[in-house]
Amino acid sequence: MKKLNPNGIDYWSIPNFKLKINLFFLFFILLLQVQANTYVENDKISEPILNEEPPQFQVSGTVKDEFGEPLLGATILVAGTSTGTTTDFDGNYTISAPNDGQLIISYIGYTTQTVAINNRSKIDIVLASDATSLEETIVVGYGTQKKITLTGSVVDVQGEEIAKSPNANITASLQGRLPGLVAVQRSGEPGRDDANILIRGNGTTGNNSPLIIIDGVERSLIGRLNPDDIESISVLKDASAAIYGARGGNGVILVTTKKGDIGKPQFSISYNSAFSSPTQIPDMMDAVTYAQVYNEGAYYRAGRPATFTPFYSDEAIQKYRDGSDPILFPNTDWMGEIRKDFSLQQRVNMSVNGGSEAVRYLLSFGTTTQDGDFKYMPTEYKQFNFRAKIDVNINENLSIGANISGIFTKRNYSIVNNNTNFTNSLRASPLLVARYPNGLKAPGRFGESPLLLDQRGYNRTYDEPIYSSFTASYKVPFVKGLRVDASYNYDLSHVWNKTYNLPYTYHEYNVNTQEYDLKQGTGASTVELNERFTRYTTKLFNYRITYDNNFGDHHIAAMVGQETQQNTDNYISAYRRNFISPAIDQINAGSNVPDDKNNGGNAGASARNNYLGRLNYEFQDKYLFEFAFRYEGSQNFPQGKRYGFFPVVQVGWVLSQEKFFQDALPFVNTLKLRATHGQVGNDRINQYQYLQLFSLGGNYTFGTSDSPGLNTGTLPNPNVTWEVSTKTDFGLSTSLWNGLLGLDLTYFMEKREDILTSRNLSIPSILGFPNLPPENIGKVDNKGFEIIITHKNTIKDLKYDISANMGYVKSNVVFLDEVPNPNTPWKNVEGHPVGAGLYYQADGIFNTQAELDAYPHQNGQQVGDIKIIDYNGDGVINADDQFRFDKNTTPEIIFGMNMNFEYKNFDLNLFFQGQTNAYHYDGDFANFGNADFTNGFVGRAADRWTVSNPNGTMPRADSFAPGSNTFFLFDATFVRLKSMEIGWTIPEKLLASTGVNSLRFYASGFNLLTWAKEKKFSDPEGTSALAYPQLRTINLGVNVKF
Repeated sequence: MKKLNPNGIDYWSIPNFKLKINLFFLFFILLLQVQANTYVENDKISEPILNEEPPQFQVSGTVKDEFGEPLLGATILVAGTSTGTTTDFDGNYTISAPNDGQLIISYIGYTTQTVAINNRSKIDIVLASDATSLEETIVVGYGTQKKITLTGSVVDVQGEEIAKSPNANITASLQGRLPGLVAVQRSGEPGRDDANILIRGNGTTGNNSPLIIIDGVERSLIGRLNPDDIESISVLKDASAAIYGARGGNGVILVTTKKGDIGKPQFSISYNSAFSSPTQIPDMMDAVTYAQVYNEGAYYRAGRPATFTPFYSDEAIQKYRDGSDPILFPNTDWMGEIRKDFSLQQRVNMSVNGGSEAVRYLLSFGTTTQDGDFKYMPTEYKQFNFRAKIDVNINENLSIGANISGIFTKRNYSIVNNNTNFTNSLRASPLLVARYPNGLKAPGRFGESPLLLDQRGYNRTYDEPIYSSFTASYKVPFVKGLRVDASYNYDLSHVWNKTYNLPYTYHEYNVNTQEYDLKQGTGASTVELNERFTRYTTKLFNYRITYDNNFGDHHIAAMVGQETQQNTDNYISAYRRNFISPAIDQINAGSNVPDDKNNGGNAGASARNNYLGRLNYEFQDKYLFEFAFRYEGSQNFPQGKRYGFFPVVQVGWVLSQEKFFQDALPFVNTLKLRATHGQVGNDRINQYQYLQLFSLGGNYTFGTSDSPGLNTGTLPNPNVTWEVSTKTDFGLSTSLWNGLLGLDLTYFMEKREDILTSRNLSIPSILGFPNLPPENIGKVDNKGFEIIITHKNTIKDLKYDISANMGYVKSNVVFLDEVPNPNTPWKNVEGHPVGAGLYYQADGIFNTQAELDAYPHQNGQQVGDIKIIDYNGDGVINADDQFRFDKNTTPEIIFGMNMNFEYKNFDLNLFFQGQTNAYHYDGDFANFGNADFTNGFVGRAADRWTVSNPNGTMPRADSFAPGSNTFFLFDATFVRLKSMEIGWTIPEKLLASTGVNSLRFYASGFNLLTWAKEKKFSDPEGTSALAYPQLRTINLGVNVKF
């Protein structure tokens, strides 16, 4: 048996986590030594030669483009100095410079020129357009395309932008950066802080999750990627995702990681340390307010009698107020008891890359540690990630590559879910003592004080996936432009969960003996251990034949391929109780009695087979055409119906390439119109719906033998098939004044059909058919628009760029086979967005008895209760008065603004993000009127209706209302300074003799400021005031390259 380490050190498989880190540092130091021995040269430092400053004289001239048009705002700098100027409206400039100096002329969208003065007083400059912007590429499905000829609705963000955010989870860093991508982070709990991601909102009543592709393979851990490893993230929003077939219906996120660069080894080390605290925690009632509210509630429940004896007397309330008896009359701030001042987060990333024309390589390693924000809740997240990439050109035609990476994580939590712990801490009564004057911990409510959580065991999860990809590419030498690519990917992941549940004790003050009695907690009565080990594998083989060639003004590119994927998963679990000692947390230390142990296990498998292709045709870079398809087979469907065909057609017209357009509007550099129409599928459903399913259970006894039984499940659906989405996009992209202004507009429509749903109308439940399977009968429409505006410029030493984006989307449920009610059509789901809920319409509060008597209300309502609108006007308040509210927790409008500034060696990034047309119903805030007032929010109590405050804006204590109503439906509109980073790069001349190529110090912040329209008591992005809060992070870091 393995003994639990008495120092609390938890071993992370073999070798343990700390040993892994130590070995990595040893390996990295060895690499540094090799680098030093190979490349560092001891250059002699010569004394500077002091020369007299050369004479200055005036140089003037004009700066124009290739068409003779003057360029306003072009920058002219004297080389080697900070002296500079800009051109006026007519392109003219004047500057003082040495007669033997040089001028550097730059302008956005044009190639920078350096010219020698050579005693000339007049120098006219013609700047050539920078073709680089026309050659910019973007990652699309199974390849890349030039942005200028892209016809699909695809947006991307570069990895360097993501790395500016100090958040440890990349999904949160995507918020607001990409129009059409909705990322909402509900929680800041370490290790459980993934944002919920949607692309263009809720397009179906089923699974809305997008497909995530990392380096060509479907992988889910996007949030845990090392941001320094990311080259770019692209999002396919329209029917261009058809090349991913049945998995592309909800959009596709493509992550591309970095490769090695040609050149000598380049080492990079970045270290940052962050301090986190909740963005907002709701204020809860103190003991005095709690006692007063409790008395009010008791009075109302008693029917407001003429004489009433309060539960808490004035003398008791005074003791709560003055703190004269901290044991029997405490005033406990539970959040103050368990909150830390801040939690720590540390990240270290190291990489080396380099190579030659023949071999390029990249090695990267990183660690992340995060602590929880609350004491007594053992919360810890650790991550170790690595990546090794190598690309080898065997000869001019054959190349191979390998990409191996891993993300090893450890999540350590308390035995009780941390979200529950946080909720219970907020709801704990301030009238209960947290700890006694002698330091002993009190029981709290029902013996479940949050201060006792550190005694109750742990819940740990170790996740160790390793991803490997091997590629080969062969250029057919006798056919120009013909290439064959093949890849094999093997992913292996082990997940080990260990839950160790310990009995615990606490002390309770005995009023009679004035002693502290030791008592047993309400958790486990004996030591219990659950362990579960799961193994996942993915095998993916892909090969493609690509042809790409130019024929005069014609460009043709074609690709066909085949892809096969196999997935397996299996797990085994074990349980034991009654351990010989709580210090031994190993399964074989538990009792061997049959009733004290259990085990289980299962296995699963899935497969898919696909054929795909794409054809691109371009004429003179003006007329663009693309056809792509995927013929996909999925095991989720019965034989004979497993394959589906998903095509897309895309067209584009680059008007700016037309001669008439260039003559008429020379300031428009690019203008492109595009359209896309196609079908995409969604097969994200439960497996084997076409088969009769059984479950184990219902054992039968034959004689003295106990035989396992089988129970039938839902009836099979032999016709189950794809969910099909037909998408249409129209777009416009333009760049004006050589990049000073950019604009991208997209309007889209989507019709989703064959959504799995039940036949509620056609076969009502009254007919007695049990366990009917869902069928492909649902229909949902989606439509909206997206806009991106960019601006960039250079003014002397100041460079800046600003981009803003906004996306709007609204869904509409067309058909769900619901049972209509002609008397209450406003309650129907059809005709409303996905997720629209039923609410009563609130109209303030009944302030007087006369107002209550004059208006319809439910039995039991009193003055101070919420007034509900008689929606159907029948004089009765009941379920028929509910209506379907179109807004929900998914925002219809998302927006963001990113600003980058560079001035000499300083840089600043500001990123704002927000949402609107989103509403949250906070049931926890609404349920203030429980008998014990556990949801004691100050925001509910501060201006509540009372006899002495008849114009209060909040309902009375113990108020009554018939279910969910709009009084507690909060507008979740907000604007947030999502991240900010300011950095200083040490001038190169100061590093000349150090061997360091670059040294940068920076400070950054995440979730820094929030402006919320209505939800003031908790973070507007969360759905409950009692949920684990989001975090505000302040970060300091350094990056060094050599």
